[in-house]
Amino acid sequence: MKKIFSLLVLCAVAVALVSCASKESSDSAYPMGVILPLSGTNAEAAREVLNGMELAKDEINSSGGLSGVKLRLITADSSQKDYAFADAFNAMSREGVKIYNIGFGKETVLLRKTLVGENGIFVNYLCSYPPATLDASNSTRIFINGAQQGDIMAQAVDRKDGLERQIVLMNVDNLAGKSNGDYLAFNLNVQKTKLYKDVFGEGETRFGVFGEQIMRLWTEYVFYVGYGKELPAFLEHLGKIGYKGAVVADCGFYTFADMKIPQNIKFSRVETLFEQGKITSGISRDFRAAYRARYGKEATWVAAYGYDSIKLLSQAALEAKFKPASMRAHFVDKSYDAAIGKLKFDSSADSTSELELVRKK
Repeated sequence: MKKIFSLLVLCAVAVALVSCASKESSDSAYPMGVILPLSGTNAEAAREVLNGMELAKDEINSSGGLSGVKLRLITADSSQKDYAFADAFNAMSREGVKIYNIGFGKETVLLRKTLVGENGIFVNYLCSYPPATLDASNSTRIFINGAQQGDIMAQAVDRKDGLERQIVLMNVDNLAGKSNGDYLAFNLNVQKTKLYKDVFGEGETRFGVFGEQIMRLWTEYVFYVGYGKELPAFLEHLGKIGYKGAVVADCGFYTFADMKIPQNIKFSRVETLFEQGKITSGISRDFRAAYRARYGKEATWVAAYGYDSIKLLSQAALEAKFKPASMRAHFVDKSYDAAIGKLKFDSSADSTSELELVRKK
C-alpha cells in the first residue's frame, strides 16, 4: 500500500501545484480532505467538527481564499459499511488532496501507522491517542490530547496521608480507549496504590457487574475514560448501589447538562475552558457568534477544534508555499490564540489545550 500511496500522492502534488500556479482561473480550488465518522455512534460530535470546518472554509474564501485560490473540503464517512480507507485516500489523492484531517473513529490509531512516513502529505489527527504525532513527521494534532488529560485526572487522587489507595480504572473497549487508559494507569499507579482495570463497551448502559466489583474492592476512586455517553447510566448505577467514593472522567465527546450526580459521589470531569465560557479572546467570541448565526445553536468544543484545524492548516500551507514537507514548521514549538483558546505545540507538533478538572454537583 505504501508504494500505491506514494505514487498517487506524487500525482496529487503535481495536480495541486498546477492548480496553485493557475490562480487566474476562477475554477481553481485547493482541496483538503476530511475523514470522520459522519454517521453511526459518534456522528453527532463528528458533524460538529465538520460544521466548524465549513465555517472556517467559508470565512477564508470570503477573504480571498489561499492567495486567491478557493479552499475546498472533500469529505469521507468512515462509518459507512463499505468504507475502506485506501479507497477514500486514493480518491482524495486523485482530487489533489495533500492535507488530511482524520479522526474520532477507533480505526484512527491504525491509520496513523499506515500514514507515518508517507511523502507529499500532511495529516491533522483529530484524536486523543497520546503518541499521535510522536514518530510521524508529516503530522500535527489540533485536538484534545489524551496524555494531557491523563496528567490532569491523576491529580485528583489525594495522597497526603500516605495510605494505600484503592483505584479502579475503566476505559472504553477500543484502541484509543486502551491507549488513553494505559497512559492514565501509568500516572495513577505510583506510591501506595492498588490499581484495577476493566473495560466497557461503547454505549454501555448496564453496569451491574462493574458496580459489584467496585464495591467489593472498597474502591476510593473510579476513573472513566470514554466518549461520555455511558456516564449518566454509570453514575446512576453507582448511586443506586451506595457507592460513596470519587468518580473522575475525561472530557469525552458528549456532556449532559441535566445529568444527575448521586448525592454521595464526588464527581469531577476534565473540561475545556472553552466549554466553561472562560475563553474571551476576540477570535473565540467571533467564532461563537458566527457559529450561532449560521447553525442556530451554541458551538461545542469539538466544533471549535474543527474551526481551528482549517484556519491553522491553511496558514501553514501558505507559509510552506503549499509544500506538505515544510508545514510541520508552522506548529513545532509554536503557540497560537485560537477559537478553542490557547494552543501550544511541542517539538513533535503535538498540541496541549486549556483544560482543567472541574468538580460537578
